[in-house]
Amino acid sequence: MTAEPAVRDTSAAARGERRRARTRTAILDAAEEVFRARGYDAARVEEIAERADMSVGSIYQHFDGKRGLYLTLVDRALELFTAYMARSEDPSFTPLQRVLAGGDAYLRFHRDHPGAFQFLAYRAPGEDALAEDDALEARVRDRVGLLLDRFAQQIDAAIEAGEARPVDSARMTRFLWGAWNGVISLGLQPDGLRLSEDEITETLELARWLLREGLAAPALRDESGAVGDRVPLPYIAAAEE
Repeated sequence: MTAEPAVRDTSAAARGERRRARTRTAILDAAEEVFRARGYDAARVEEIAERADMSVGSIYQHFDGKRGLYLTLVDRALELFTAYMARSEDPSFTPLQRVLAGGDAYLRFHRDHPGAFQFLAYRAPGEDALAEDDALEARVRDRVGLLLDRFAQQIDAAIEAGEARPVDSARMTRFLWGAWNGVISLGLQPDGLRLSEDEITETLELARWLLREGLAAPALRDESGAVGDRVPLPYIAAAEE
């Protein structure tokens, strides 16, 4: 039996709320671009307004100035990151594949939302007092910490299922987090050291392959010691718009 399509609320209040949501999204998207290009201190509300094609006053109607924009963007990045990592827990994946899918989800998050990724991995507001905002740092640390702990639990589940070698899951998680961030940061290096987006993707794909080949238990290997298609690398699709 086919579900009935949801009825769109056409009341004035609902239309106003949708317009407000679209306006907030446009402002946040513009602010993300400016913060990513300029850094926190050099970013100007006037430039954000220009990119969003609206007045400065409109921004202050929706957000508490530059600081409010920045904090909202951090929260938006945390929500996106959480959603992407949750997609790696697809029940159709084996325990080891869920570990590998976590790396794929991390790569997809960076690829789809480089600005949001940068807010979490390379927060650098500069000399402003925001750099010492303990509440902001605690919020990011706690949320990201929970996701890393969940990833470590996925490694433990793969070990318990006999699909992964016995390893210290907490240390391995921190190593992978640092390694993935390090590879992606090569896109910010000067000429001669910088990697293109395609090169970053290819490097992280290699890392995902190495993770599978290094972590898989002996029972999943062939006579030569390779894993290969015995454990197909999972793929996290792009999110639907």
